[in-house]
Amino acid sequence: MRDNRAFYDTNILIAYLFREENKFNVARHVLRKHAVKALSIISMHEIHLYSIKYGVENKFVKIKDLVHRVFKIISLNQGICVKASYLRRDYKLPEVDALILASAIYTGYKHFYTFDKDFENLDNIRIEKTIIHYLT
Repeated sequence: MRDNRAFYDTNILIAYLFREENKFNVARHVLRKHAVKALSIISMHEIHLYSIKYGVENKFVKIKDLVHRVFKIISLNQGICVKASYLRRDYKLPEVDALILASAIYTGYKHFYTFDKDFENLDNIRIEKTIIHYLT
């Protein structure tokens, strides 16, 4: 049976919500592809900051409840933080990227989608149960 669970990096949701040219259609496709969707709690804060930067904070506040209904929001815990420290060291990832990826791996999501160039060298690599999909 196909595992229909996916974890999304912040930039996937930003591309979709803010209809970023050249990324919106790809983001829409991977968001529709899986029935069970998850985000890191860090992503919720990053999206909020992005909405402030572009003067659409009120829109974000209005859709925040919808995002919480569509996505399982994964909080940080000790296990995720420990895993992130190894990912940061082994794969030379920035701290926040390592925490977000560790959230996907620690919670056992099969797919991790990102537009972030920090993951370019990890495209189609499996770490434990999680396959990283670097999208261009």
